[in-house]
Amino acid sequence: MAEIFLQVPSRVLQGVNETNRLGIEITKLGKRVLLISEPLYKDSVRKLQSLLQGHGIGTILHEEEALRGTAYSVETCQNLAKGSHVESILAMGGGRTIAIARAVAASVPEGLHPDTLMERGSGGGLSLPCIEVLSDFWSPLFLQSRFLLTDSRNGISRIINYHPNSTCLQVCDPVHSLVLPERYRTPLFFELMMNTLVCAVFPTRSFLSEVHSVSAFRRLWRRKKALVGEWDLDAASDLMEAGFLTAMAHQETGIFWPGVLVMAVSGHFDQSRSVIAMILMPFILDYLCSVAASEISDFLDQLRDIEDAPRTPDELKDAVRELIGWYSMPSQLRNTGIAQDSLALAAETTGQMLTQLGSSGITVDQIFSILKSSW
Repeated sequence: MAEIFLQVPSRVLQGVNETNRLGIEITKLGKRVLLISEPLYKDSVRKLQSLLQGHGIGTILHEEEALRGTAYSVETCQNLAKGSHVESILAMGGGRTIAIARAVAASVPEGLHPDTLMERGSGGGLSLPCIEVLSDFWSPLFLQSRFLLTDSRNGISRIINYHPNSTCLQVCDPVHSLVLPERYRTPLFFELMMNTLVCAVFPTRSFLSEVHSVSAFRRLWRRKKALVGEWDLDAASDLMEAGFLTAMAHQETGIFWPGVLVMAVSGHFDQSRSVIAMILMPFILDYLCSVAASEISDFLDQLRDIEDAPRTPDELKDAVRELIGWYSMPSQLRNTGIAQDSLALAAETTGQMLTQLGSSGITVDQIFSILKSSW
C-alpha cells in the first residue's frame, strides 16, 4: 500500500462566521499573522483584525487582485511574510486563496529564504502554521511521487538511502511548484524523464507500467519549454502528474539502478543530486538505447501523435542533449571535475552490474568501487 500524508500541516475551519473561534486559534500561533483573503470577505476580515488587535496580535493583510496571476500573489505574500516576520498564515477564500497560502506556508518557514528551504529539501516541521477558512469547493490535491531512492518534498527530488520498499506517495498541491526557480525545475524535469524511460524499458515492466510511462513522458515533453518560459499552474500540475505516473510505473518495475548511480556520484563529488541526475541522463540514455533499443523504439512509437516527439532512439538521444544544452546546464559537467568518458563508463558498468545482480545484490560501497575503477 502507498503511504499518503499531507505535505503542509494546516488547520481547516468550515464557515466564515466563526470569527471568535478563528481568533482563538490564531492566538495560539504567535503574535503576527498574514491574512490572505478575497475582497468579498472584507467585512469578516476587518472584524477579525479588530478582535486580534485586542489580543495584541498584529495582522498583515493581502487581498488578492483579480487581474493578477497566482505566481504574483505567491511572490507578494512571500515578501510580506519574510519582511514582517509572520508566525502564522490565515487564508479566507476559495481554492486559489488556499493554494496561495499553502505555497507561502511551505516556502517561507520562520523567515527562511525559499531557496534555503529548497536546498534543505525539507518541509513538515519547518512550515509555517496555516489556518484555512474554506468558502467554496477546493479542487482535489495531486499525488506527488516519492521514489524508491528519492524523497520529493516541495517538488524537489532528493536521493536518499537505498531501501527495497515500494514507492510511497504524498498529497501535494501543485501550486507549491510555482515558487520553484528555474535552477530547481530543470534538474527535476530531467530526473523525472530519466526515471520514466528506465521504467519504460525495464524487462519486468507490465502493460500498466507502459501506460504510466507513456502518459508521464507526454506531460514532460509538452512542458519542456515552460521550464524557462511560462511557468504557470498548468505546467506545474503536469510536472507533478508526471511524477505521480512515473511512481506508479516504478512500483510495477521495482528497480531503480540509476538512483544508486546518482547517489554514488553526487556523494563522491558533493554535488546536487538532481543536477547529477541531469548530467548523467545522456549517458544512462546511451546505455538504455544500447541494451534496449527495441523497447525504446516501441516506446517512441506510442508518441507519434505528438508532433515534435522523437521517432527513433538516436533522435531521442539528440533531443535530450539539445534540451540540456538549451537550458544552459552543460557547464555543470565541468564543475564536477569528472571526465565525460569516465561518466559514460561508470553509467554503463553500474547499469550492467545492477541489472545482472538485481536491486538487492549490490551495496553503495560496491558502487563506489565500480565508479572509482572507471575514473
